[in-house]
Amino acid sequence: MNPFNQLKSHLSRRDFLKVCSLGMAGLMLPPNLLGRFDVTDLSDRENWLFGRITRHAHPLYESPSSDSELITNLPLDSVYRITGIELNPPGTSIIRTWYQLNNMGYAHSARVQPVRMKTNTPDKDIPPDGRLGEITIPYVDAYSRVSKPRRLLHRFYYGSTFWVLSSLDDEEGNAWYELLDDRFYGRWYIPANSMRLVPVSELTPLAPEVPFRDKRLVISLARQTLTAYIRDRMVLRTRISTGVRLAEGGFASKPGTFRIFAKRPCRYMFAAPRDDYRGFNLPGVPWVSYFYKDGEAFHGTYWHNAFGWPMSAGCINMTFQTAKWLYRWTTPIAPPDVYNSHGGNGTLVVIE
Repeated sequence: MNPFNQLKSHLSRRDFLKVCSLGMAGLMLPPNLLGRFDVTDLSDRENWLFGRITRHAHPLYESPSSDSELITNLPLDSVYRITGIELNPPGTSIIRTWYQLNNMGYAHSARVQPVRMKTNTPDKDIPPDGRLGEITIPYVDAYSRVSKPRRLLHRFYYGSTFWVLSSLDDEEGNAWYELLDDRFYGRWYIPANSMRLVPVSELTPLAPEVPFRDKRLVISLARQTLTAYIRDRMVLRTRISTGVRLAEGGFASKPGTFRIFAKRPCRYMFAAPRDDYRGFNLPGVPWVSYFYKDGEAFHGTYWHNAFGWPMSAGCINMTFQTAKWLYRWTTPIAPPDVYNSHGGNGTLVVIE
């Protein structure tokens, strides 16, 4: 039997129509970046909030509860419009937020990245030393070169950042950006309309008049929170994800007192798989502030949305918006035109 007909025979008409509607509304983005998300008008899509599924087979339920009826499992990198947000009652779970997707059902927010769909007018004003760029659509594929035939190398996600080296056009006159591969020091190429160049005004320090000794960050492993202080005044509190503690010892974040000593606005983070760990391969990790010699850092995160629960390999995960604020607020100051900066008088970090 045809798999499509087989599915239909096991579902009620109502459920069958619901699954079909989801399939149409959540079409994966094609390489041209402008594929259909919905069967309605897309002219206002830049004002919509979408959700990108960050793992294979993420369940979609009838209501915001895993005890409700399962509608379907959503594929990795499928993108849906977020049409509602629901909170479970306090005390039911650490992460209480559920997203309604395309008015069809509810997915738990831990594995749904909130994203926008904003394309950009290419900017060809790239200085000789390069400048920072940020992906502004759910995802874009990166290639080995601009001209055809070209080889697919990676997929880059919303909120990730890269050092842009140059702008160039393909045979059809479409603009592309050349990006630095900061692991192998090669090159990646993406359509320029998928990225915005970050203006200098967004890279200047925040509260630079405050002496470095008056700023500090306190991380609570038990509560999975980060709190920023100026002297004894709290200026920020946010949920984070620290290192995962495994039976073998794992990657639990280390308690102690540290100082931020280096920053990168973007970083390719990689760890090879091993017997007790599947590893990771994460280009374009945004807004990285290092505080420990083994590489532990604060940084933005695009591969999950489970802040409030340990998820990392030792680093402190947070939204890329929060990581950007921290990158600018803490010391040492990172100059806007410098890809890799070091310095003394770093902000105090207390992990407890």
